[in-house]
Amino acid sequence: MSSFTPRIGVPFFEPSGLPDAVYDAGAEPVPLRLPNARPAGGVALAREWAADLATVSCADESLDGLLLASENPEDIFGTCLAALRLDLPAVCVPPTSISLHATLAALGLAPLSGQLSDAIAALAGGKVPRIGALVDNFSLANAVRAVAVAGGGLELAVHLAALAREAGVVGFSRMLEVLSSETPAVSFEWSKEHGCEGLLAYLGEALHDVPTVMGGLREGLPDAPPVAGEHSRLVFAGGRSSGTGVVCRVGVGVAEVAGECRVFEAEKIAVRAVESGEVEEGTLLVVRGCGPRGGPGLLRLDGLAGAMREAGVSVPVLTDGLAPEEAPGVWGSLFAPEAAVGGVIGRLRDGDVLRLDLMEGRIKTAVEAEEFAERTPYGYDPPSGAGYANRLARSALPGLEGGGFG
Repeated sequence: MSSFTPRIGVPFFEPSGLPDAVYDAGAEPVPLRLPNARPAGGVALAREWAADLATVSCADESLDGLLLASENPEDIFGTCLAALRLDLPAVCVPPTSISLHATLAALGLAPLSGQLSDAIAALAGGKVPRIGALVDNFSLANAVRAVAVAGGGLELAVHLAALAREAGVVGFSRMLEVLSSETPAVSFEWSKEHGCEGLLAYLGEALHDVPTVMGGLREGLPDAPPVAGEHSRLVFAGGRSSGTGVVCRVGVGVAEVAGECRVFEAEKIAVRAVESGEVEEGTLLVVRGCGPRGGPGLLRLDGLAGAMREAGVSVPVLTDGLAPEEAPGVWGSLFAPEAAVGGVIGRLRDGDVLRLDLMEGRIKTAVEAEEFAERTPYGYDPPSGAGYANRLARSALPGLEGGGFG
């Protein structure tokens, strides 16, 4: 009688040791050799590209499971989307990023530290649930809290929104607004000291005890570490009548963000202004054309954050793109509707005074609504052609809906 050998899709890169670990667990590692090249654009575009490539790579392999490994959130969430589409069980190798590890563990997709070999054995033995059975309202709520408490950027929230959409979970943006605003972050130093397990234990009873690749979520968690002081929090602000919205990560005691707008049509232009010393105190940097369509694919403004840090500039930034993790100062990200679809951010001008009231959650300006309506909007020309990035630029969803294809 022939024996059955499970086939596990494994990303082959050296020196990973993952194929040997799959062999040791009694399964056959099937190489997933995904191209490194990708279209130019933002993090949502990169995720969608990874998802499509992984789906195509796995579709004809008759796989029994997937072992996912990457340090890039767009790659790991892209392959998670592929696993959902193919209805496969999957285990995410714990990444070195504490915020990413905590988010994946809260979802139920990654084991805790020191449990990887056991998780691979469970995957090879058919004991890991299919990913669709793990991604639901409760696990997504856990992941939102993990993102909030870890103090990371909103990139992980965007990828979670795409995962929720693929899994058919509705109301994610409202979940993000409610849960993240009531979950204060700890400091990065505290996170580094206590790691993924400490972050999850710190959340305590706020976590739903959902099933994971290694049993119940709370199994194996340590006692909650000493209470850490609040480091920052996510605040949602919106226009009363314009339908606009923005998400800010602000420090303790920050009640408002205000300044005189200095508007830039691209990140590189804003970077040059910072480097040349043109940005003064009291300025509010507005960088537009970086959203899911304008980017395309939602740009993360790493260059601007780096330039501000190097120049010692700490002024608020407002963008329809993404603030990077640990960005200096106060950033308002994912301004929606974005400039490329005619949002208010596309009608701001140099010299406009803008105020984000974080206590009331309101965007306020002295510019009258009639004047805004008369202004020429941001001059965005949707691209033509059948290229991957061009197609996303014409149909991308808002960032809080994942920023993927509509």
